[in-house]
Amino acid sequence: MDTMKQTQRKVSFPADHGSTKAPMEDRKRNIFIVDDEEPIRKVMNTHLTKEGYSVIQSHGGSGVFAALESNSFDLVICDIRMPEVDGIQVLDFLKKKFETVPVIMLTGLTDVTTVIEVMKKGAFDYLMKPVKKEDLMVIIRKALVHRDLLVRNKELELENREYQFFLEQKVRERTKELNSKAMELQKAYGHLKNMNIQFINVLAETIEAKDQHTRGHCNRMRCLCVELGRLAGLSPEELEILEYASLLHDLGKIGINETVLNKQGPLTEDECEHIKEHPEIGEKILQGIPLMEPVAKIIVAHHENFDGSGYPRNLRGEDIPLPARIISVADIYDAMSSDRPYRKGLRNEIVIEEMTRVAGTQLDPRIVRMFIENRLCDFNSR
Repeated sequence: MDTMKQTQRKVSFPADHGSTKAPMEDRKRNIFIVDDEEPIRKVMNTHLTKEGYSVIQSHGGSGVFAALESNSFDLVICDIRMPEVDGIQVLDFLKKKFETVPVIMLTGLTDVTTVIEVMKKGAFDYLMKPVKKEDLMVIIRKALVHRDLLVRNKELELENREYQFFLEQKVRERTKELNSKAMELQKAYGHLKNMNIQFINVLAETIEAKDQHTRGHCNRMRCLCVELGRLAGLSPEELEILEYASLLHDLGKIGINETVLNKQGPLTEDECEHIKEHPEIGEKILQGIPLMEPVAKIIVAHHENFDGSGYPRNLRGEDIPLPARIISVADIYDAMSSDRPYRKGLRNEIVIEEMTRVAGTQLDPRIVRMFIENRLCDFNSR
């Protein structure tokens, strides 16, 4: 290979051969000419230096690849027909190594097939020898504009990747923070729920302390109702409200005379009416407590009958809240199957027979069927 010759001061640029963020007008453009004919190189060198370009020359050969890798350039002009290493090989090398550098091919042939081949391989354009200066300058200017667009596009792609990485990092950090906060909130919510359950259990024990016939009734109701609620497809939030309501369904008995509650034998008509006040008393106790508002709407309806004959508001069917209908089914089962001072708990067969009899009048038949089919009648013996 002949001695590399640079006719103008060589400007140093980044290693990607032209990828720079400095304005292009602030520096000379480097053009690398590869041609085995020295006269052609000299003519082109003269034209280009007069136009303000820096020129690097090579006659090609096996050393051309090392020369390309060791110099900085913005554009390559390369002959197609050369001994030892032809222009197509040089073009392939440049497209692999320096994808933003445009390549203008020179040919003295009229072989259309060869020209088409080099264009398919990524050449920016081609010129026929002998080269006219005007044609050369027009193509060079277009090629450099194209090169600048490619470089800027790569810079934008890099900036976009960096920005995407920055955003992803921020998302990961924020997600980690939110997960941590969510865990804290979940822990706090669990603690609050435990406190609520403890408080409600205290209320339930207060209810049972007034009515000696119902020891353990509230907790059994809680277990039965939550199981029925799951079978009925209630959401976790609805199940939680049902759990509270099942424990507090008889809260209003706090306002009922203990003599009436613990009376042995039949109640008078007035005493029955007094007992029937307890759903609304329970509702009034819980009204105004935000967490307990949904619970209040359930416990006031737990003695409503499916056919509208219940109390205190004669609701019927779907107008009765589903959790209240669940409580009604669990309540009648527990009341009949539990021991009382005046009788032993009834056998399951008798209880189920009675529940079936009042399904559709006192109880929601769908809930009764669900109760029987899932053998919740064996619940207390589990």
